[in-house]
Amino acid sequence: MAHAHGPTTTGRLALSSLIFGLNFLVQGLGGLWTGSLGLVSDSLENLNDAVVNLLALGSIRVANRREPCDRWTYGWHRIEIFNTLLGVFLLVVLAAAVLVEAWSRFRHPQGIRLGWAIGVSILGLLLNLAATFVLVPSKGSEQERDLNLRSAYLHALGDSLANVAVVVGMVVIRFTGWRWVDPLLAVGIVVLILRGAFLLLKDAVGILMHQAAFDQEEAKSALLKLPGIHGVEDLRSWRVCSHLTVCTAHIIVATERLEDTEDYQHRIEHLLADHFGVRHLTLHFETQAMADRHQHRFVHEHEAEGQGHHHHD
Repeated sequence: MAHAHGPTTTGRLALSSLIFGLNFLVQGLGGLWTGSLGLVSDSLENLNDAVVNLLALGSIRVANRREPCDRWTYGWHRIEIFNTLLGVFLLVVLAAAVLVEAWSRFRHPQGIRLGWAIGVSILGLLLNLAATFVLVPSKGSEQERDLNLRSAYLHALGDSLANVAVVVGMVVIRFTGWRWVDPLLAVGIVVLILRGAFLLLKDAVGILMHQAAFDQEEAKSALLKLPGIHGVEDLRSWRVCSHLTVCTAHIIVATERLEDTEDYQHRIEHLLADHFGVRHLTLHFETQAMADRHQHRFVHEHEAEGQGHHHHD
């Protein structure tokens, strides 16, 4: 398996949070002083990124220090998902505030200190590019699957694109006098904010609803190609958080002795870990005769209380 090089996920999140916080102050104060709503809206997105990254950093530290136990069987790793939902809420609130102010600016355009606004927006762009560079995951490492790092990187990239638009918009206003371009830029940034919120919400809800963590048909096909495996039943996968994938399965094997299944288990563990990112695996081995004596259908109806997971014919 590939090994990570460079800063850890926590190190990247901490450094990027510092850069985002600095950029919030630069663009926020610069926007208020120059009268540019575009700069103010972009500074709010930087503030959101700083807060969300710090929450992600805190959730990782808490999850790593809290060992799984009989009460919390997977530890506190799912705190990451609640932090993601909080981040989505912050994004939507900030977007609404910017839209209200943008509507007011459309109706009553305000003057802008364009020279200073252009300078501040260029400085903001450089800071966002620095944060984006810090958050680029190490190629081929576990960091590429980390929801915290991936969402932070996408946010930083979106901020950089928004900064480019702000710089261009300030230049356009300078040469045309079209002051309505500034609130229009703010609305464009809001669209980016809401798109990011939707993508984060979709990922978080998928984890909470136990959406399959990978292509299970592809996994079954790969497992059936291993020698001695005759069938794969009741394969289930889900993510506890973005970096912890769990999988269970019933495996029909060509053996009658329990000790002979050890070799199957090692090969299955390596395949699912290397190609599908499975961190925790539970297997139930069966002979063909055992599999034929019961069915593997998951009984999901609420009325079926008290019925076992397996139903023998």
